[in-house]
Amino acid sequence: MTGLSLALANLKPGTGKTTSAVWLAHVFAQAGNSVLLVDADPSGSALEWSDLAAMDPHLASPEAAFPFRIVALPSRELHRRLPEIAQADDVVIIDTPQLEDHAAIARSALRYADEILIPCAPSPIEINRTTPVRDEIAEISAIREQPARSAVLLNRCIARAHSTVDAREALAGLGYDVLTTAVPRREVYAQSFGLPIKQNGCEIWQQVAREVIDRCAPLCSVRS
Repeated sequence: MTGLSLALANLKPGTGKTTSAVWLAHVFAQAGNSVLLVDADPSGSALEWSDLAAMDPHLASPEAAFPFRIVALPSRELHRRLPEIAQADDVVIIDTPQLEDHAAIARSALRYADEILIPCAPSPIEINRTTPVRDEIAEISAIREQPARSAVLLNRCIARAHSTVDAREALAGLGYDVLTTAVPRREVYAQSFGLPIKQNGCEIWQQVAREVIDRCAPLCSVRS
């Protein structure tokens, strides 16, 4: 089986990168894949989440909190070091730091990933902030063996709101691929940091995972 590498990237913090990375890692693992979550952010949010979740008193064992491997790698040499860590059939999910503060690390992650997801809320200010990310992806593509694939993941969307439709149209007009699945604004996601992942929130992320796999086929054979 050929694995898949996926990076969550954005210009600023607070855009849903870590939340998206952790939930996606869980649904890929639940589907039977070998998953490696890479915390490339110097703040270590994903690793801290894992540590806190392992202390949950309702767990039968600490290992049940995050049913996959997680490694801290906030390095500008990430694209060179990860091949020594990841297994051939891994789904590698990289939680990148914000580009504005840790550009060298984020660029290294963009060099490595097969697919780059840009989490974006359906607001004009967040849509505008995607432009520097797209510019970085374009620059990185020039030094990659294969051009980078990227798509916007709309998140924190209000149910039945026109803002999601408007944002999708605006992003498409700017030339972005936009995933069909939009992640809604729900407490189960907003309040999930530091806790084991709940099954009742996984269905949306399973849809996101299937879309990512479809975008990468036939280059990978990852379970969804």
